[in-house]
Amino acid sequence: MISAIHSPTQEDVPRLNDLIRAHAAFERGTATLTRDELEVLVLGSCQPIRFLVAEREGDLAGYAAVTFDWSVWRARRYAHLECLFVAEAHRGQGLGARLLASAQAVALAEGADRMEWQTPAWNVDASRFYSREGAETEAKTRFTLHL
Repeated sequence: MISAIHSPTQEDVPRLNDLIRAHAAFERGTATLTRDELEVLVLGSCQPIRFLVAEREGDLAGYAAVTFDWSVWRARRYAHLECLFVAEAHRGQGLGARLLASAQAVALAEGADRMEWQTPAWNVDASRFYSREGAETEAKTRFTLHL
């Protein structure tokens, strides 16, 4: 049983960093974020990102991260679901849905009127999950320019 979804504490930072690295590896990438950098993001006075962690029996079982941006076309603030990840041992138990709902609550509290994100095309389980949760698929091409 999940005991809580909450903002991470300093004590959560090492395990959250492990989850972030596991998420990157799952998506065939590499996380270069250090524990010190994560601690600044989690505990700093000017937080550009909001983290949520799901705790289960004293361990972190998943996390979500939300950032914010502004839509010029709509003249509105919107949220970006930067990450949503559940450790493999805890999948299929409703944790992802609870994290997504908590991320939505954070976005609404911050004045956002929508939340956007992307998931790798090969991750059909995630796509099905998001569709079940009411998300709409948009046909867009994602570009990255490394600076």
